[in-house]
Amino acid sequence: MSGDRPVRTIELSVHGATVSVESADEELGRRVADDFSVFAAGETARGGEHLSIRASLRRPDYDSLPPLTATVYTPRNICYSEGDLTYIDYFGRALALYDRRRRSLDVTCDDLDLLHEIVYLTILSRVSETLERDGLHRIHAFGLEAAGEAALFLMPSGGGKTTLTLGFLKLGPPFRLISEDSPFVDRTGRVHPFPLRIGFLGSEPPPFPPEHVTRIRRMEFAPKYLVALAAFGDCLAGDASVARFLFVGKRSLGRGCAIRSAGKWTGWKALLEGMVVGVGLYQGVEFLLRTSILDLFGMAGLAISRVRAAWALLRRCEVHVVILGRDGQANVETIRAFLAARGFGAPRPGPAGPG
Repeated sequence: MSGDRPVRTIELSVHGATVSVESADEELGRRVADDFSVFAAGETARGGEHLSIRASLRRPDYDSLPPLTATVYTPRNICYSEGDLTYIDYFGRALALYDRRRRSLDVTCDDLDLLHEIVYLTILSRVSETLERDGLHRIHAFGLEAAGEAALFLMPSGGGKTTLTLGFLKLGPPFRLISEDSPFVDRTGRVHPFPLRIGFLGSEPPPFPPEHVTRIRRMEFAPKYLVALAAFGDCLAGDASVARFLFVGKRSLGRGCAIRSAGKWTGWKALLEGMVVGVGLYQGVEFLLRTSILDLFGMAGLAISRVRAAWALLRRCEVHVVILGRDGQANVETIRAFLAARGFGAPRPGPAGPG
């Protein structure tokens, strides 16, 4: 029985937001550790705001629940709230109890893939909510760093971020990954790394060592292969960087790739969608929906903070539109050549020595 197995605790620290995950299931622990490997922390790394998750691979006990009436309906679950407690029912497949005051989540499910997905998305939404209060906001973009400068590529889901990520990781230095999907931007417009495991669609596993690849089934979408960041070696950004380029990505049925300069208005429209509204970012709406007037004021303040951070980012950046063709390698080479021609990643000249 799972209750006889030793419990593994994984400690994470994401830019100061801390999380612990406890589970007796060895495979679940391995997956979560791979998901957030860059943010592994020691037991003493807990900050002021800490989220505790306990995950159990077993059938949920619905008979022990109070007879509450549903308060929130989402495509993936139904929520029942009572004071600080929220019961989250994944249509009979999984059950989670979130205690808002204690910032703890107990989740039970007898499907490993679903249990993993719930834990992953909970960490993503809770960490993001905590950091947003500190002025760090996610942006739906692929982020690339070189020599302390950042280039961001804003594209819709399925727009080609993962293919670009792989292409630049293969190139190696000076390019480093900030995030394949959602970097953080602070109030001054600086970009902070948020690299997570990378997902690939397709019927065949991607060409990486098997120990780094996991196939999962998902709640609402097609199955996906997850590749741990350990597969990419030392290609990850470690510090905040100064934003220099903002690319608004579009797909084309042609083979070639083209880049053209664009105005700030083009960049602002893309930032409104991908950062202020957060289209494409998992927001954890089952936790975020509130009913009090104070909560509504808080959400308005959050929107203002996002707008300010987005504007600070835009002021730092050149804006370009990149048209991505069907040839992934040609896309990467065209963008690489464009960045190289503008000195992206080149060492900055130091002060002149004595003559």
